[in-house]
Amino acid sequence: MRISLPLASVLLTCVCLSLTGCKTKSRPNFEAVLSLPPDNPDLSETTLVAELKARAELLEMELEIKPGEELDRRLTVRFRAEGKEDALNRLDALCESATISIRAIHDRSAYLTDIIRKDPSQFPPDHEILTHEIEAGDFRKIEKLAVARAEILNNSHVESALAARGKKHMVHISLTTNGGEQIRAATEKMQKGRSRLAIIYDERIISAPVVTQELWTPVTLEGFNSFEEAQALAASLNKPLSAKLLIESLMPLAR
Repeated sequence: MRISLPLASVLLTCVCLSLTGCKTKSRPNFEAVLSLPPDNPDLSETTLVAELKARAELLEMELEIKPGEELDRRLTVRFRAEGKEDALNRLDALCESATISIRAIHDRSAYLTDIIRKDPSQFPPDHEILTHEIEAGDFRKIEKLAVARAEILNNSHVESALAARGKKHMVHISLTTNGGEQIRAATEKMQKGRSRLAIIYDERIISAPVVTQELWTPVTLEGFNSFEEAQALAASLNKPLSAKLLIESLMPLAR
């Protein structure tokens, strides 16, 4: 048996199928101007454009980039955000050039931080005092720690990084072979259950865990204020930029 449909119904069905199968690209609603560092005149704009696009892909951002005029040393980027605050966060993540550093905390840290006030000459010159702020709900504590100036690990020892959601936003870091050997050699000598490590992100101690066993890859960083902050660090470690970019301006685009 043959069933005939009215022409209008057929046309409507075709239009619906056409719309369903077509994914429209989100139009950018913010524009920012980024300037290249003046102290690195040989830095290629083409290189930075490629690096920014790779970073944007990790951050799931649809990014349009327009280089400036010759010798202008600026890049104009356009992207979509839910509002000004979201736009600032996305732009910060895009331009993030975060540094991580893992260092040893002196086993007599409490004694050294106390004695530096009484007799600074007794404080070891290969250490420095850094502040560690601990927050857990309503609990808040600030402690001063004697931290070694020498690094056990830094960005150069990172092979890859992955941000993870949870009660504590984390970044799981896989280390290079050299990085794994260095963290293992350092923690092998430490007093298990007593010695601590300072996990430093952009000159701020985000955690100071006690070493309970020898460590090697992977290393987990905790203490981020949000998943977006952890995601920005992971993206900066996976797709580093050749230079630190200055955000000159950010403005919404006309609808």
